[in-house]
Amino acid sequence: MISGIFAAVFASNQQIGGFGVAVFSDNAVHGGDASHYYRGKYKFDENNQILGTIEVFNYSNLQDSIFGPLKSFRLKLNGHVIENDKAFELSGQVEGQPGLTIKISLKKLDELVEA
Repeated sequence: MISGIFAAVFASNQQIGGFGVAVFSDNAVHGGDASHYYRGKYKFDENNQILGTIEVFNYSNLQDSIFGPLKSFRLKLNGHVIENDKAFELSGQVEGQPGLTIKISLKKLDELVEA
């Protein structure tokens, strides 16, 4: 299981990119950037591939998403761990719109604080 605070670098096939932060814990992910927040769930399959569904919501009008003016959408993602639990990559598409694809590179910044 992946756990921690990660820097996220996003790139879409629309030639738009972005940066954000994602927190992974207990098969859930939460995060955000300057204009969007995201939340979702992930799991590992029998081949140790990461599978996830992430909902993305615009909370400000500062900028469009990396897919343009979409205000909210759901991503179907998969990927693999690169360096133990220190870095990994995800790729996928907007649910229902296979022409809108994304690649996300994540690098661990820190551990989570114990409650």
